[in-house]
Parts: sequence; structure tokens; C-alpha cells
Amino acid sequence: MSSMIDMVGAAILFGVLILSVARVQGNLNTTLAQNTFNITTQTTAVSLARTIEYEISKAGYNVTGLRVTYADSTKITFRGGMAYGAAPDSITYEIGGSDSTTMNPNDARFIRTVHSSTPISQRLGMTEFKITYYDTSGVKMATPVTGANRLAIRGISIRFRVESAEPVTDASTGLSNYNAVTWEKLTFPRNLGRPF
Repeated sequence: MSSMIDMVGAAILFGVLILSVARVQGNLNTTLAQNTFNITTQTTAVSLARTIEYEISKAGYNVTGLRVTYADSTKITFRGGMAYGAAPDSITYEIGGSDSTTMNPNDARFIRTVHSSTPISQRLGMTEFKITYYDTSGVKMATPVTGANRLAIRGISIRFRVESAEPVTDASTGLSNYNAVTWEKLTFPRNLGRPF
């Protein structure tokens, strides 16, 4: 009889041990997925931020006349030489339509156009893209900025949010969330205020 009780006790302990190992493995898998999505999202945001920061700082360089040719809250077109002595490029940033290729229902495509070439529609997991403009006094300008008012633009603030394409689900609670990175920077390109 005692050997039967020992066997039942061992089976119960073995079952508890197996459940504990399964729970730990589930938590490890969730953490691994979350870290992978987090690194991917951060890498995407940093790469995009560096590109935007560099190109916006060159707005107006080696350009005479109108430097910002289109200025709205979700789209900007500006002209500027991207390298010393280079001919001016025309660059457009805008948010496109929703991206149905990911599980994230808030995803939209980010569209970047250089000169009049074919727009590059990028799947970055972008869920927010907002542009704000400031005049010579540092006062926020109403969008869209049209006509001669575009000559008064001195500062450009760009804010975007990038989220992971897939949700991470917590095995214990069943709740899902998307890893996200928000970036915002106000830049005063030195060539926007020059009279030439």
C-alpha cells in the first residue's frame, strides 16, 4: 500500500514539475518574441529617424527661392542639396494608405520620394506621422501652410510612431500588445532663413 502511495505522490510531483517547466518555457518564448519585436522596432525607428534628421537639416541648402514647396500636417516636400556643392534634390515625406500585410490594424505605409522618381513605399509599421511648422518667432503655424507663408517656415517638427507588425501575447493573461517606439524632433534648418 505504501508503494502505491509513493507512486501516486511521485506522479503528482512529476506532473507539477512538467507544468512548471512548460510554464517557464512559455514565458521564455513570450519574452524572446517580445525582445525580437522590440529590437526590430527600435532598429527601424532609429534608421528612419537618422534619415529624416539628416535630410531635414539640409532643407534649403544650395536653393534659391521657395525651399519648402508643400507643407501639411502629414506631408512635406522640401528642396535642398544633400551634399556639399550638390544640385538640390526635392524630397517628399508622407503617410500612405493602411498596410494590410501585417497583423497590426493601425499600420500605414511611409512614402519617401526623391526628385520626381518613383515613390518608395516602405512597410515600417508606422502608426503615426505628424509634421508641425514654426515661423521666425517660434510660433506654431496652422497647417496647411500655403503660398508666401511657406517662406516664413523656420522650424520643422516631425513626430512618428513605429509599432511591431505582430502582437506579443502574454501567455498567462492572454493580453496582446504591440511594441512601439515614438520619435520626435524639432529642427531649425539653418538654410531656411537665408535670403538667397
